[in-house]
Amino acid sequence: MNPAMAGLLGAISGALVTGSATTIGPLLLQRHKDRAEGHQRSKEETAKKVDLVNDVGVQCRAWLLYLSRSLQDRQAGSPATLAEFDEKCEGLRTAAEGALAQAANAGYALSNSGLADALRALEDQVRVALLLPAHTEDLTQLHTQASSYFTPREVVTLRMLDEVLHDRPPTDPTSGTVFERRFLA
Repeated sequence: MNPAMAGLLGAISGALVTGSATTIGPLLLQRHKDRAEGHQRSKEETAKKVDLVNDVGVQCRAWLLYLSRSLQDRQAGSPATLAEFDEKCEGLRTAAEGALAQAANAGYALSNSGLADALRALEDQVRVALLLPAHTEDLTQLHTQASSYFTPREVVTLRMLDEVLHDRPPTDPTSGTVFERRFLA
């Protein structure tokens, strides 16, 4: 091969390599940057969902705990006045229902779930127990019912956390608990 032709081929090859490097390098860098940003967005989204789920657990627990303690106080003979109970429950219910509504941003429809309905019904029953004279057996039974909600409520929260942290699609976290709605076919 003549030296001029070899030089020309070398120059063309060098130009192709240089051109490829100047084109591919920035493309690879941009792809890496896009992946890193996507990963960061995914982590931030997961963190927001975890916060929403944790808030559901905390707010529902606070409401349930107050209802349970109100029953204990009633059994001990030192119940809150109806006005005090209503005021405290209003704040706790509003916070819990707000958290349940916000859970929709994590993919969970809990505002009108069996969990929300059970806590609302329990509040009504406790209110009646504070309002009317109640037998010790009735108060004990109601307190037992309230206490029985703590573990299933925690199960619901842990199921949601598990799905969020493992990037699984949301399912009904109340299934298999006392809060599951069973419809007759």
